[in-house]
Amino acid sequence: MKRLAFALMSLASPVLADPDGYGHMTDWGYGHGVTMIFGPVLWLIVLGLVVVGVVWFFRQHEQGGASRSRQSALAELDMRLARGEIEPEEYTARKKLLAG
Repeated sequence: MKRLAFALMSLASPVLADPDGYGHMTDWGYGHGVTMIFGPVLWLIVLGLVVVGVVWFFRQHEQGGASRSRQSALAELDMRLARGEIEPEEYTARKKLLAG
């Protein structure tokens, strides 16, 4: 019981340390009102930046995937021509289709 009373008194000591009522220890002094006004705005900015970052990340991976698949298709087409599996006319026609 004494430990609980000591813990409660130690939590209340900053308030008791200001007998004149200046308030520099109870409401954190100046700037507290500014934090209350601009705090939500700051969190909206942070949330907006997170959303923009996630959208940018997924768009980068989406574009990279299409580019890689087109490059691998062109590389496969080049290899088929080099192995003699397709004729140069067919190669040219397919390359035009892939280029788009």
